[in-house]
Amino acid sequence: MRHALEPRHASWADPEAHALLAEHDVAMVVSDLAGRYPMFEVATTDLVYVRLHGHTRLYRSGYEPASLEAWAQRCHRWRAEGRDVLVYFDNSAEGRAPHDALALMRRLET
Repeated sequence: MRHALEPRHASWADPEAHALLAEHDVAMVVSDLAGRYPMFEVATTDLVYVRLHGHTRLYRSGYEPASLEAWAQRCHRWRAEGRDVLVYFDNSAEGRAPHDALALMRRLET
C-alpha cells in the first residue's frame, strides 16, 4: 500500500516536512488547484501523484494544449528519474476531466 498527502497550506514548503514524508515513504501530491492553494512540486518517494483540479477555475476549467504539454514534460522527467507517475484529473464539474486525460495520454505516448 502506498500513501500520498495533498497539503493545501504554504507551511508544507518546509524541507523538514518533505524529509518527514520521505522518512515515512509518503508521497507529497503535486496538485494544480487553480492558484487557490500552493502547489508543491517535491518528490518525496518513488511515487509522484499528480492531481489536476483545474488550471484557472477550481474543478471547472480545462487545460490548454501548452499546459498539458508542460505536464507531459514533467511526467516524462519523473519517469526518467525512475518514479511511478499517477495523474488524476478532478476538473470534472464541467466535464473537462476525460478530455484532458485523453489529451495528456496522447502526449505521453511519445
